[in-house]
Amino acid sequence: MKLGEERSLSASMNMKPLNVFSAVALRLRAVLSLSLLVSLSASAASFELKDGDRVAFLGDVLMERSQTYGHIESALTTSFPDANVTYRNLGWSGDTPTGIARAGLSLLQAGKAPADEGFKQLMKQLDLVKPTVIFFGYGMASSLDEDGSTESFEKEFRALLKAIGEAPVGKGIRYVFVSPIKHEKLGGKWPDPSRHNEHLKGYVDVLEKLAKETDSPFVNLYSELRSGEKLTQDGIHLTDKGYLETARVMVRELDLPPSPYFLSSKSVQAQALREVVLKKNELFFHRSRPQNMAYILGFRKHEQGQNAVEIPQFDPLVEKEEVKIALLRKLDANDGFLKRFDEPAPQPVPLQFASTPQEEMDFDVAEGFEITLYAENPFLAKPIQMNFDEKGRLWVASSAIYPQIKPGQTASDSIIYIEDTDADGVADQSHVFAEGLLIPTAVEPGDGGVYVGQSTELIHFKDNDGDGKADERRVVFSGFGTEDTHHTIHTLRWGMDGQLYFNQSIYIRSHLETPHGMVRLISGGIFRMDPDDLNVSVLAKGWVNTWGHQFDAYGQSFVTDGAGFSGASWGLPGSMNQAYAGARRILPTISPGRYPKFAGVEIVASEHFPKDWQGDLITCDFRAHRIVRFKIEDSGAGYVTKEMPDLVRTPNATFRPIDVKLGPDGALYIADWSNPIIQHGEVDFRDPRRDKKHGRIWRVAAKGRPLNKVPDFSKLGTRKLLNQLLSGNEFNRKKASRMLTERGVKKTQRPLDKWTGDLKSEDDKLRALLDLPCS
Repeated sequence: MKLGEERSLSASMNMKPLNVFSAVALRLRAVLSLSLLVSLSASAASFELKDGDRVAFLGDVLMERSQTYGHIESALTTSFPDANVTYRNLGWSGDTPTGIARAGLSLLQAGKAPADEGFKQLMKQLDLVKPTVIFFGYGMASSLDEDGSTESFEKEFRALLKAIGEAPVGKGIRYVFVSPIKHEKLGGKWPDPSRHNEHLKGYVDVLEKLAKETDSPFVNLYSELRSGEKLTQDGIHLTDKGYLETARVMVRELDLPPSPYFLSSKSVQAQALREVVLKKNELFFHRSRPQNMAYILGFRKHEQGQNAVEIPQFDPLVEKEEVKIALLRKLDANDGFLKRFDEPAPQPVPLQFASTPQEEMDFDVAEGFEITLYAENPFLAKPIQMNFDEKGRLWVASSAIYPQIKPGQTASDSIIYIEDTDADGVADQSHVFAEGLLIPTAVEPGDGGVYVGQSTELIHFKDNDGDGKADERRVVFSGFGTEDTHHTIHTLRWGMDGQLYFNQSIYIRSHLETPHGMVRLISGGIFRMDPDDLNVSVLAKGWVNTWGHQFDAYGQSFVTDGAGFSGASWGLPGSMNQAYAGARRILPTISPGRYPKFAGVEIVASEHFPKDWQGDLITCDFRAHRIVRFKIEDSGAGYVTKEMPDLVRTPNATFRPIDVKLGPDGALYIADWSNPIIQHGEVDFRDPRRDKKHGRIWRVAAKGRPLNKVPDFSKLGTRKLLNQLLSGNEFNRKKASRMLTERGVKKTQRPLDKWTGDLKSEDDKLRALLDLPCS
């Protein structure tokens, strides 16, 4: 989870990017002095933070995402400018007072941990922080659980309070109970929140009762958070403005001294304070929720336990940021402040992937085909997933930080797109679209931008000003597990139903708060999400490391596994597949025997390929440096595969194919990790042999066969897009379907009715039915 992106102050405050510390000297004298503001306070606060207090924010997404905005902490900090108070955010998506979402911090494997493991981990986190004040922010996730009730919520919360009170850390802790927000009515395709709000009110009442019983302050966001503007992005999760308004309500409801943060929140110094708060939160996130928990402290620590010493090394980095906060929290101008922060502005880091050449490859290619180099460094580095957009540009998720960020290292991974502007089969331009990311493992263009999977989040980036760089960042969901960074969410792709599909692998535990209810997936599986209303479901469960998922011409899912030796599987909706913890019945694979580990998968539907290749499954054997081909045949009510001779193979150890895609020209593109080290856990995270700089994209084409024409789908009219649904090229069908879906029913319904009425053959009608966009 890279916390820094969502905090962009230049975006949230409509200002150009600046170095807040050097800019202070230029503009700080315009800031109102703290003493003047405090003198306006007519009464003492009923709740106060004291010198030496340690505040913990504990709860579900309400608290978790507050660390990526910083408004609440900045307001509290400036309300008590003379008190040395530390803040630690322990919020966690989907969490309840039982700590259900925190079991990923366990030393035990998913599916093998006892039911109370999350609660034990919650208590361990509190022991780490040793708070004197806890802001509780539970209730939303509990209200979304299908089997939840206010009675069980109250029982669980009382158990939590009892455990805290009896713990060594619990003596003298003061509590603040913060209610969940009301489910905001957004209209359109979003769910009507009326019934949920009636249910949610019961959780608010429980919290108010517990606050009275413990003689603690109660902040009723459910009733008091009101605005004439939209405050949530999906009805239940606050936007930047929503968190700013929430901070205002909290200050008012707690009767705190007026915070100058609200009056000067657009000042340079206030920006500086918030930036440092966010940086501190990011560092503590790495400390409290480390990536690769399974390897560093968990059940595979015998492989990577030596890296556990790095985790406490984040503590002094956090403390260093708190020194800055202490100097910034008095929002007034003085020479001492200016001298301390008159630092040179950090210079932006340009795209500088390694320009050093790699070894020449000695490929053995299937008869009738040739392989050429499409792109390499310095155009890209370390590609993990790739997908083409409607303009024919290739989008790549790139990570040099993988597999583990170092203490003090800046998250600097990126999403890039590559272009072949002269259509000669070789990329000639590369652009960084989004940067500052933490191990992005998935990318898929759509909805006017790109979806990206990284760490705990699924994010949507957009470029609103057309300069080729993202200027809008929206966290669609948080709450994905990070127990293992090569198991985190990956393999993003659009389905025929207009939904976005993505996978997670066996070690991961994910807990998603959606406007429709909680979605929890423990162990591996495939998610599907409707982007219009964020309705999420699980297509199928199982597998060990499902880095391959593709649909055939009839919408059937086929899956390959990066572990488990299972070959290919049929992703039957509702099925449980190999390695799924606690499954009563397992769907067998469709590949008899044992196979190597595979990553990525493509099903040939390209007029550029020979007829006898159509419908074949192509996948990457990244350990044996080869591209594998399977025939798929009907077998009873299911399928069976037959391995064919390899498409590509090489003895070169640095060829590490991990993703394959049919391109707009009908050729097959291969993402090459370009690394002699492919093992994740078996080789030390800091092994110097890990290549952090290189990467390649290869292109396999059929000799003597014409390449497919490449239309710009974004410029095609509705009728021409509809005609593309009948194409023999899977790329054309998928992009046309996506473009029609994004244009919406109002723009496409009339030409769609006429077009479908003109279809004559049964094959065309079936093809249209399968690929027609969903309204």
